[in-house]
Amino acid sequence: MNAERRAAAPSAGRRVPLLDPLTVVYVAFGVTGLDVSWLEPEDAVILVHNDDLLPMGTIKHCRAIEVVSGRNVGYGAGVNAALELVHTSRVVLCNPDTQLSREHRRLLASTDPDEVVAVALDDERGEPTWTVLPYPGALAAVAMGHRLGRGLGRRSRLRDLGSRLLTAGRTPYASLLGARSGSWPLATHWVSAAVLSIDAGRLREVGGFEAGYFLYMEDVDLSRRLAERFPSMRVRLPGGEPGRHAVGGSAAARSTAAVELDRIRSLRRYCSLQPGRRWGVAGAALWPRSWWLERRAGATR
Repeated sequence: MNAERRAAAPSAGRRVPLLDPLTVVYVAFGVTGLDVSWLEPEDAVILVHNDDLLPMGTIKHCRAIEVVSGRNVGYGAGVNAALELVHTSRVVLCNPDTQLSREHRRLLASTDPDEVVAVALDDERGEPTWTVLPYPGALAAVAMGHRLGRGLGRRSRLRDLGSRLLTAGRTPYASLLGARSGSWPLATHWVSAAVLSIDAGRLREVGGFEAGYFLYMEDVDLSRRLAERFPSMRVRLPGGEPGRHAVGGSAAARSTAAVELDRIRSLRRYCSLQPGRRWGVAGAALWPRSWWLERRAGATR
């Protein structure tokens, strides 16, 4: 990958920052604009281009680094490439279709390496989404792969009941929908990578994202590996008004079949990396739909 660096020259009258600088990493695919107005001038921005829809040099920030992938390498691989260029103690991973404010910038700052900090997010319609969730069990992975909950609303009682039966800790999804504040052990709950703030050193120590995930489940896998390496780590929601996330917005640039195939491939990989026979059975149960989606995706090319 090729990197292009830009930085502002220091000025004599520059104010002293009240917060430690952050580095924010975006991986751009399927987007034509990027709003970084929520950041401080002292922060750094690293933009990984996984396509050519967003022209080089369009970031309106004085400390920007742009990385050209040359092709769509996936979300996790894009973040891993950017991680080599991070020089702050803390890094924020942020989807390009997410809108945040200066207040979110303040909330995402942390000096505690044990904390993974996130913020509440609404979708493009203003409806609350999940930011923190319990780890899925093997049956939940099968249900997710076969999209059994697609016809149920986020607040559906049936979906909530299913979540109690299928998640590893029997925690209901409904209790976490739209949650704005709280703290949970990373050993029991994973955090969405739509927006999260993490100690850069700890992210490097686990090798960043697992390269085998092209899209989806990479944040579940990362949370689990961080918890295994650092048992004291927790995910924290610090409160405040929710940001806005156009859920799946960047995926709209690809066909539905291709996106669904990415999802089920990631679920099968996640199953293959979990110990126990039930996970092997779950992976096998996902294979028929994976096979069907591969044929469908091939037919639409």
